[in-house]
Amino acid sequence: IMKAMAKASRRVTACVDPRIELIASVEAAAGGNPCASCPESAYLERMRSWADASHPAAALFGKMTAADWRHRHPSLILMDFGPPPALEIRAYGEHYLNAGKGDAVERLVAALRDLCGKKNFDARFSREAGFYDELLAQTRAKLPDERCIDQVNEYLGLSAPVRYHFLMAPLYHGSVEHNVLYPRPDGSFDIYSVVGHAGVEKGRPWFQASREELSCTVWHEVAHTVIDPVTQGHAARLEPLKSLYGLMTGLAKEKYRGPGGWLHMVDEHVIRAVTSRISLSTRGERAGRQALLEEKKEGFALVGPLYELLSQYEADRRAYPDIKRFYPRIVDLLGRLHQRANDRGH
Repeated sequence: IMKAMAKASRRVTACVDPRIELIASVEAAAGGNPCASCPESAYLERMRSWADASHPAAALFGKMTAADWRHRHPSLILMDFGPPPALEIRAYGEHYLNAGKGDAVERLVAALRDLCGKKNFDARFSREAGFYDELLAQTRAKLPDERCIDQVNEYLGLSAPVRYHFLMAPLYHGSVEHNVLYPRPDGSFDIYSVVGHAGVEKGRPWFQASREELSCTVWHEVAHTVIDPVTQGHAARLEPLKSLYGLMTGLAKEKYRGPGGWLHMVDEHVIRAVTSRISLSTRGERAGRQALLEEKKEGFALVGPLYELLSQYEADRRAYPDIKRFYPRIVDLLGRLHQRANDRGH
């Protein structure tokens, strides 16, 4: 499956990933329901039975806490490995290497390898091929094509080669839940987005993610390949502005105070402003304003001014052929907002 994904002629693909199905099955066998907000599916029952609640992998998973995972989702940890049964660590194992306390994750991965070998995970996964094909048919009809990647690259004026993979997860619930960017030695990126189901009807999970939603996810994650290093290049000027963190609310306040810290928050603001502007240019004024409103609702307090500033970038692409040339203007704006916030505080 992984080789087929790498050779795909399209730069945007969809598949069911064996690593995610493995870890979700073990979670189910440990007594959990990965899609607890929905009724259980017949597929969940099959995979839970295969994973075997008596196996050490299920016992270990059941004992692990958020601290063991260091608050990372299990699927993100497994994405740092190759496919089962070998589960070989990849060169870019940022989630695995930073995960957990002690050796909890390491012991679990060893148990997962043992489970796959003893109960032949490959055979179990292959027997579900017809079921997976039906699920993927729901998604491939809505899958954005490579033009979606071109749109964000053209807007930013910079790009890196990208292969984008949507991983459809019939044991998880929710739209686009987790996104991972893996840089490769040649400067290209593999980007993975885990997409859960929308619900379970008559024992079968179904997916409802629209082309528009999937396109927005592509814009956002591809933009990270460009914006993140540019932000790092301005770290010396941006770090003194980190008290702006205090303006955040909701999701922005709860989710993005992680290892990346303030600079990651800057990345998120710039990217969310950019994707809202792309919505404006490709789908019209109403779509752009609606996208901006959604970002504000999630607590990204600085996204409005950045959205308005980017209109100046768009108006003079001769002076600013790419976002890197324009980025000092973004830093200047954040500096003014910081000063304004301090003045109000006094």
